[in-house]
Amino acid sequence: MAKIIQIGNSQGIRIPKPLIALANLEGKELEYVVMDSGLLITPEKKVRVGWENDTDNLSVEWEWSKTP
Repeated sequence: MAKIIQIGNSQGIRIPKPLIALANLEGKELEYVVMDSGLLITPEKKVRVGWENDTDNLSVEWEWSKTP
C-alpha cells in the first residue's frame, strides 16, 4: 500500500518497491492524472523519441505510374 509522507513543505507518495517493479516504473519519469476516483500514475510516454532529429535523413522517391 502506498503512503503519503511529509517531504519538506510538500507531501509525497511512498510506493513499495515490489509495486514499482510490478508496474515497471523503476527509474522512469511519471505522469499523473487526477480522476474522480483518485490519482492515475503512469510512466511518461515519449512517443517517437528521436524522430525530430531524423528529419535530415528522410528521403522520398516517388514512382509515378505512366498511363498508356
